[in-house]
Amino acid sequence: MRKVKVPIDMASEQKEILGLFSKRQLAYVVIGGLILYSYVPVVYNLFSIFGWEAGALAGLFSAAPLAGLILFLGFTKVRKFNMNRDYYFYIRLQRKTQYGSWRKGS
Repeated sequence: MRKVKVPIDMASEQKEILGLFSKRQLAYVVIGGLILYSYVPVVYNLFSIFGWEAGALAGLFSAAPLAGLILFLGFTKVRKFNMNRDYYFYIRLQRKTQYGSWRKGS
């Protein structure tokens, strides 16, 4: 009988909420939903003077960029580095120039 060592995948997330979302993804959806809930009714009321169709269309158009950003950051991965996109951008934004005194290795 052969024994094979299988590497443990530490980078993937456990889908904990109904087997569909991780806690990180749920946080993105909830916070994004709260932000949408705060400004879409205002946009609807501004454009509803032209009719409810115009108000609904303006509300959808104003919600689309935030929904796209939530889907992009919360639900996609960078395949090259096997990282979630939000964490990848967090690392990229923290990248600094080389600090300290550097010397040749011994």
